[in-house]
Amino acid sequence: MQYHEAKLLATAADSSQWPKGGLPEIIFAGRSNAGKSSLINALTNRKNLAYSGKTPGKTRLLNFFEVDGRVVFTDAPGYGYANRDSASALMFEKLIDPYFHHREQLKGLVLVADSRRKPNEDDITMVEFGRHAKLSVIVACTKADKLSRSQLLQNMKMIAAALGVNENSLVPCSSLKKQGIEQVWEKIDNMIK
Repeated sequence: MQYHEAKLLATAADSSQWPKGGLPEIIFAGRSNAGKSSLINALTNRKNLAYSGKTPGKTRLLNFFEVDGRVVFTDAPGYGYANRDSASALMFEKLIDPYFHHREQLKGLVLVADSRRKPNEDDITMVEFGRHAKLSVIVACTKADKLSRSQLLQNMKMIAAALGVNENSLVPCSSLKKQGIEQVWEKIDNMIK
């Protein structure tokens, strides 16, 4: 597994706090507890670059991480957690909407989806947000190590159909076992070319 230089550039509550610079950016979005922070840590081969806690919904701001001086990973807050109220949903929208529509460096969306779960309305909306912003979209299907091969194949078809995406845009992965990490990197490299 390759080591990647990675550092936190900024934590932003609004557009005035977005980092300056022209590196291409990839946003990581998904439900609370889908494994966004763990995936970012696995992609950078770092243990604690992105914070992942036992309590879902810890990330409340956009966190920008520069990787290898060539790409910025933006970790978005998880959405759809049961303990969240409508004020939190509104806060999420106010944080994400301007980023998707006004950030010129934004090149792609990695939707982080638990491979064991059917995508919900929030997941579908996030993919539509990405399409509307003319972003390349890939779906990292995390926790793939927790399913049998046949269950995983079946779930991948179900996830692709629910999100209305091509199965080729899905990558089964496991942050724990470092499975699929290279494939996610290949797709990110294609996004930022």
